[in-house]
Amino acid sequence: MHELTDDQRPAASATAGADTAKGAAPVHVELPVGRPFDGEGLASWFAHRAVPAVESMEGLVWTRAVRLPHGPAVLEVDLGAAGALPLVLRLADLRDHPAAVALTRRLLDLDADPVGIDHHLAAAVPQLAPLVAQRPGVRLPGTANITEALMWAIVGQQITTAQARDQITRATDLAGQVLPEGLRTGSVTRLPVLPADAARTADAWFRGPGARRRALVAALTVDIDTGQPIDTLRAQLLALPGVGPWTADYVLLRAARATDSHPARDVALLGAARDLGIADDHGSLFEALQAASPWRSYASLHLWLHNSTLRPPPRRRRSAAPPVKDAP
Repeated sequence: MHELTDDQRPAASATAGADTAKGAAPVHVELPVGRPFDGEGLASWFAHRAVPAVESMEGLVWTRAVRLPHGPAVLEVDLGAAGALPLVLRLADLRDHPAAVALTRRLLDLDADPVGIDHHLAAAVPQLAPLVAQRPGVRLPGTANITEALMWAIVGQQITTAQARDQITRATDLAGQVLPEGLRTGSVTRLPVLPADAARTADAWFRGPGARRRALVAALTVDIDTGQPIDTLRAQLLALPGVGPWTADYVLLRAARATDSHPARDVALLGAARDLGIADDHGSLFEALQAASPWRSYASLHLWLHNSTLRPPPRRRRSAAPPVKDAP
């Protein structure tokens, strides 16, 4: 993340003592953000993936528990606010204040250039222009770390978002940790499951093919440095068992703020593209989105959000459920 100028630096009022976990007052921060800002799109994305008691959306107020270098914390942001976004930090250790602000900015993609991105997408892919006009300032919804993104991507292969959330909720139920009392809110009371604990208990919570479970365990126990160049990081992800191009690009988009990723062969992206007349198959969609570079991740977000508004086709009756394919 680039260094903020003096007029961009968040203003904070910290009346908390050294240990917020024991019940001291939270820290209030104002987060500068370039406009336009699609807080509603972020809210919709987070709401559909919120693990109960770890993350919540109440209206446009987003709250989630995170782990920081010196202890647990809870972030609370009003995504619908005008001007700077109000952030409320509940910190176990006030030394984590800078890390909490930086993480929140990354999770909400607050350092994007919305005007430049929107202008480029509307001009490069004219079919996207109505979406950009309807939803200006779309942002990339981040994850707290790359392992979290890997867990969502691998668990979510060939199932719905709701089913993936249910699986990760089971993992959290089995091995999640309760927040210190002073950090809890009415809706957020526990930390996300640690990757090592999710891997250790995978046999108990994961529902899916054995090959995918083994890929999941391997991904949750590997150490990946997100400070590498995107191409190097992508190659390292693709070297993991069970990780194909779709999984790698999805992880990069969410965990590394890769602005030019297009998750290959994504059914939801293709559904939206067909509805908009952009492409009829995965190959032609890839070609069409080449024009959106270097902002293909934002084009993908527009298509995902558009697909969520489409009525699903009627389901055909089947005599038996189709087999679930192994992870790529």
